[in-house]
Amino acid sequence: MDGKCSQPSCFPEDTGCNVEGCTNLTDCKYYGKTESSKKENKKTADGEGYRISWTGNAFGLIDLNFLTASFKPILIGITGVANAGKTTFLASLYCLLRHGGKIGDYSFAGSLTLNGWEDIAWYLSWKSNGEIQFPEHTTSNSGRVPGLLHLALKNKDGEKVDLIFTDAPGEWFDYWSNNVNSENAQGAKWIYEYCDGFLLFADCDMLSGNNRGNAKRQLIQVADRLLEDLDDRSLGLVWSKSDIDLTNDTKEQIVKHIKSTPFKHFNQFETSVQEGNNGIFHNNILRSINWIIEKSNGNYNTLPNISVLKPEDMFLSKRLING
Repeated sequence: MDGKCSQPSCFPEDTGCNVEGCTNLTDCKYYGKTESSKKENKKTADGEGYRISWTGNAFGLIDLNFLTASFKPILIGITGVANAGKTTFLASLYCLLRHGGKIGDYSFAGSLTLNGWEDIAWYLSWKSNGEIQFPEHTTSNSGRVPGLLHLALKNKDGEKVDLIFTDAPGEWFDYWSNNVNSENAQGAKWIYEYCDGFLLFADCDMLSGNNRGNAKRQLIQVADRLLEDLDDRSLGLVWSKSDIDLTNDTKEQIVKHIKSTPFKHFNQFETSVQEGNNGIFHNNILRSINWIIEKSNGNYNTLPNISVLKPEDMFLSKRLING
């Protein structure tokens, strides 16, 4: 149902009518289909609205408020051009954890975005025909803040780490690599500004196909932009779809170009939805995330500035002091 409650503390589309308790939303005097509600919906899409954190859907910017009020999660930027396998990588990661896979010493301990994970993982789940399907292309009209997926991990000593993964369209990075000030590059700029580490996706399929020259150019352009102000943040190069053969010469040329710019933390990971020999491709998916965690080692980037619902309320304004 279209519409919006005029009361800032009520989210009828998610939880029903909280203010008046109406079973039928159209009976509520605060619920209506107005121009102001359309503007509010646009604000929420742009990351300026408020909604509850336990819907299980992918986070927006405001949702980070619920997670970061008392501690700092690790934000991992999933970067690369369109159709490079970024969302498929995330779906594969979740499926592996769902089946007992471990990230280093850490095991899955929960998520505030389970619906978001399940939405993308459904495509890789078992189908009656036994065929692998891939997640739909992440659309480029998602606003200025990417979809954010949360994972909570815990090791045998009870130590907990929270991760936030960006799920953004590759078109953002294409615009960003060509013109950092492009209006269509705002989402990629947000990712680059706030993430603690990055995984850059190199598509073995595109790099070995008829359009490999253009694919290589686009990959290098995104890499160059990432390296401009990387500082101590880590950059992992993910060779996605590694079940497809790619010449060592092509890989060496790309790696040589990336390493020509000095920076501190670099690694490579061959991955695929296929397991590979002895499960190497799946293991590398888990290894890549463990590597980001290890290299972050508490040296986190700054958090985005998130406005509070009631600045005058000290409890609702709680923030990590040294965050």
